[in-house]
Amino acid sequence: MRRLFKAKIVTDMRIVSSMRKLITRRQRIFPQIKLKSLKFLVLREGRSGLRQFELSGKAALWGLIALFILTPAVFYFGSQLLLETAYAHRVAKLRKDNAALHRLVERFEDRIAVMQREVGVLSEMDQDLRGHAQMPDINPGIRQVGIGGIMIEVRTDMDYLLPSSDVSLASITERLDALYRSVKLEQLSYEGIRDSLKNDLARLRATPSIMPVTKGKFTSGFGLRRHPYTQKYDFHRGQDIKVRTGTPVFATAGGKVVAARWDGNLGLYVKIDHGNGFRTLYGHLRRIGVEEGQLIRRGDRIGESGNTGRSTNSHLHYEVRLYRQSQNPINFF
Repeated sequence: MRRLFKAKIVTDMRIVSSMRKLITRRQRIFPQIKLKSLKFLVLREGRSGLRQFELSGKAALWGLIALFILTPAVFYFGSQLLLETAYAHRVAKLRKDNAALHRLVERFEDRIAVMQREVGVLSEMDQDLRGHAQMPDINPGIRQVGIGGIMIEVRTDMDYLLPSSDVSLASITERLDALYRSVKLEQLSYEGIRDSLKNDLARLRATPSIMPVTKGKFTSGFGLRRHPYTQKYDFHRGQDIKVRTGTPVFATAGGKVVAARWDGNLGLYVKIDHGNGFRTLYGHLRRIGVEEGQLIRRGDRIGESGNTGRSTNSHLHYEVRLYRQSQNPINFF
């Protein structure tokens, strides 16, 4: 028992000796710091006297520790406050921009609706013009292609910015494309009507439609008749109009003079090519007022009536031919 007690005492003494050595070593490495008190002198401007403040060493040490601890905290919370302020400002700007975008999209929707109504009016006008021009209407299936047919709903990642879920960028794009196709279809249709009317106008200009003389009496008409010279029945290809010698003769349609000469039967005559298969002939003239190759218009004076050629009295022999087939001039007055 005594041996065990002695061994324990020896062990405790060794531990105490080791702790003394450790404390001595630390004192050598870190010498003891002696904190002295800090004094502050305050001088007020315009007043006499000084004020002295004294801060103990421990208070200064704790102040420095607090400064090192609080500075990062203040910096952290300050930066967080600045970030939140900037974020709030950014959110406010985005909301403002989004509201402007909503108004812009609504204006686009209104304008698209107006344009669709205007295209509908153009379509009705197109049908009316086609009726007047005696042209067939556009097939409803073709017009459906212009309208755009059935629209397939497609959503995009930007649709959340739009005013409502009923509106999508894809639908706006599709409606604009449909408007473009409709306008293009109407453009092509109007070009077709224009070309048709141009052809009709050219045909009307080429069609004899006025009297070749302002006054006169119809005598020998178109068809079978007894020839005044031979007294035999033959086919009369024109219409005779009894007028005084020297009566002005006018072109019944615009065209080109292809003949202005003498003929044994017709005497002095003028032949005009009006285009579109029409030709007119003016015979038994006393005088010719145009030349071959000359371009004339409807109503231009081409000569004077007379009694030349195989004729028994003063009159105008007038013929109308369509693709070289004789026509009854009465149908063109």
